[in-house]
Amino acid sequence: MPTGSMIPSKSSTSQPLVQNGTPAVTGAPEDPEAAEESSLLSALTLLHQMHQKLTLLRESIPHMVQPIMKAGSYSTSEALFEDFSKRTLKASEDLVEFTTLVSDEKWVFEKASTSRKDGAENGEVRRWKSSAPVPVYLKEALADAAARGKTNLKEEEEEREKKRAAAAAGKEREVPIEEVLEMEGEEARERIVEEFRTEHGDIEITPDDDGKIIKIGLPKALNLTFSIEFPDISSESNRYVVTLPVSSYLHMLILRSVTTRPNSGSLKYLLDMLATYKTIYTTKCSKCGKLTNGPKADLPVVRRLKKTIKLVRKDKVDDSENVDRMDTSADGQPAGLTKEDKGKAGKPRDSLLDEKSGEDAKQSADEDAEIELIEEHWASYHEGCLA
Repeated sequence: MPTGSMIPSKSSTSQPLVQNGTPAVTGAPEDPEAAEESSLLSALTLLHQMHQKLTLLRESIPHMVQPIMKAGSYSTSEALFEDFSKRTLKASEDLVEFTTLVSDEKWVFEKASTSRKDGAENGEVRRWKSSAPVPVYLKEALADAAARGKTNLKEEEEEREKKRAAAAAGKEREVPIEEVLEMEGEEARERIVEEFRTEHGDIEITPDDDGKIIKIGLPKALNLTFSIEFPDISSESNRYVVTLPVSSYLHMLILRSVTTRPNSGSLKYLLDMLATYKTIYTTKCSKCGKLTNGPKADLPVVRRLKKTIKLVRKDKVDDSENVDRMDTSADGQPAGLTKEDKGKAGKPRDSLLDEKSGEDAKQSADEDAEIELIEEHWASYHEGCLA
């Protein structure tokens, strides 16, 4: 070997890198279809990650306010604050992580826009043509989906039929709430307050010295203390005026709902309405089914008392009344018979059958009779859902 000659070292084979979903350019040519497939797989993986993080973000607020909802389970206020702070910080970190991921991987959305633009015909994205051959695996998937769809449609139709039958049998209808138009007396007010105190032991009721104002304090975790001013007996208006120290946007919404309530002359209606705010952070809207709504994540603060009347069939007669009696008496007749029953024992069979058919018809009419069942419940709404 000549002096000064050098043996070239073997260079290590480098793997193509993937940056922004596009394989890096190397010396060796790469199949364009393989590169496109690799890019699509990377994009799908990132979209899946974004979807998972977005799903977790939807649970951030309920998870964050959970310590407030269960404040009584903490030994000290410091422990509650520490847990709440940790949850709030975690929610903030998750939000930053999600926005960073979307910002750093925006090439996925750019690639999707470019693909839609390049694959469009006259500005429209091309759709799958019915005349195009369908792959075998897709035929099987479509067949399975069609079979499941027929089953689901049948089940949904059966469920709808059951609901229609139940609605027809129930014959439920909503009726208006009777408003209190007359001035409620002092005795009536005292009785209503005492009944409310007995029913809601966790609500603090504090009357003032002259008895013209009472304060209704909900559990401390809610920080809601309402003041109710009783109308004077000699006053022309029987409206109960309610005030609430407004310290937040939520307090303002609640006070507005209470102020604009119907049946403003009923103390019972007002007290029952205030009691519903104990579950303000968990009760969902009766119309949209959501807990929060709008850009400010408003809670469903509007309350309306609903009264429904449903026609139901009377309960059937207890079968135990028709159980045959044992023959244990000395006269050969079942024990426990009344004089009327013993009198029937001596009657002809045809006469007894006629009486029996008449009794059965009467009993059947009683069973088919319907009675009115009155139910009341409080419905919750977002202000936007009632607009």
